[in-house]
Amino acid sequence: MSNVRMLLSALALVSLAAPALAGFNDKNPITATVTGATPTGYPRTMVEGLNAVVRDTYPGSAVSFKPNSPGGGVLAVAQGQADFTATATGTEVRLANEGKFPFKAPLKGKFSMAMMLFDAQYIHSIMTKSWADANGIRSFADIAAKKPRMRLAINRPDNPQTTIGGPYEMMKAHGFTIDDIQKWGGSYVLGNSSIGLDAMLDDKADVFLNIRNLGDALIKDVASKRPLLWIDDDPAKVKQAAAAFDFDVAMIPKGTYPFMEKDYPTIRQWNALVVSARTPDEVVYKYVKAIGDNQDRVQKIGGSIKAFTTAGMVHNPGGLPFHPGALRYYKEKGLIK
Repeated sequence: MSNVRMLLSALALVSLAAPALAGFNDKNPITATVTGATPTGYPRTMVEGLNAVVRDTYPGSAVSFKPNSPGGGVLAVAQGQADFTATATGTEVRLANEGKFPFKAPLKGKFSMAMMLFDAQYIHSIMTKSWADANGIRSFADIAAKKPRMRLAINRPDNPQTTIGGPYEMMKAHGFTIDDIQKWGGSYVLGNSSIGLDAMLDDKADVFLNIRNLGDALIKDVASKRPLLWIDDDPAKVKQAAAAFDFDVAMIPKGTYPFMEKDYPTIRQWNALVVSARTPDEVVYKYVKAIGDNQDRVQKIGGSIKAFTTAGMVHNPGGLPFHPGALRYYKEKGLIK
């Protein structure tokens, strides 16, 4: 009788363990919401492209896009209002974990890493030639020394990757802050990069600090109508600024834009798909697998995600823990032991 009891107990344990060991290698659909991108612009195009890959891989899936911002996207997944956010950088990850502005409380443990999307997002530091010539400015060091009056086109601080995690740190490396711009008699044009470039074109801004894809057509168009210059910087200062949020330094090659006189250093940011701790393993596994198994199609979405590679999905400079569903796929692929 004792042997029978032991056998029944063993079978019960196997039964209890079965759901955790369930296979996800089927074509059953999933339901997921992806956020983090604004209603218009490249980030939305990227998200819609990724979602289409997942829906085609798992027919019948209800994978939808919910507009938001990079900071708002991390907050949404932490609160379980969305499954994934597709525009998280080292800035959002660190500020959210620590509960620093624009986040009101620490969110550590409420979200995790799904995958690296690309490591090719560049801060553009541009000024009009007329303003530069009038003030004798060629570099951030010149700005720090001369404290010129400027009309600065920059994103809102609640979009941390293009403000707190980039231009703000570049300024701090030279001993001044965003608040000093007004103290010097200047003003701001707050908004996304398209708004900033429109302000440059319309002579409503002198300096543009924001993110665009390299070789951006809109910047080239503005430069053809209003002469521009790249703001030079000391690579050591850029490295100091980049390190604040686990980013790297990149050299933008001469010729990327017609007005570039040489190679210029800037911050290169990474961009990751981050997932809610509440999202089921199967949903995460299937979303990640669909993207990882379709590298060529993902790259054809264009823009910054042309730099996506399946091998690079596990690149994790911010040290955010991987979601168990994502980790399962990476171990199957041999990307993580």
